Amino acid sequence: MIPFASAGIYWDLPVLLIAVSLVYSATRHDRWDRIVKEAASWIVRMVAFLGGLGAVLYVLSTHPHLWPYAAAIGIVGTIVYYAFSTSLLRRKPKAAPAPLPTPAAK
Repeated sequence: MIPFASAGIYWDLPVLLIAVSLVYSATRHDRWDRIVKEAASWIVRMVAFLGGLGAVLYVLSTHPHLWPYAAAIGIVGTIVYYAFSTSLLRRKPKAAPAPLPTPAAK
């Protein structure tokens, strides 16, 4: 059984998520309905990110033979992200056609 004192640090996480989300949202909005809506979306994003990170770390710690595959996926993902976020693969906008000349008034 896990001693209560060692599991106590995890009780602070929900409180910190709520506090950080509310403070960040309050710096962006003035109305309470917008603050609460933005804070809720931030809580969902942070829980998804931290949960995903925890799941990846758990899988890699219980199956250490998967590290090379995870590293390869990370490297390929980084290359693809930077290729799409920089101008390497972006289409260049077509130049606007030149305006037609207007006849001169006599």
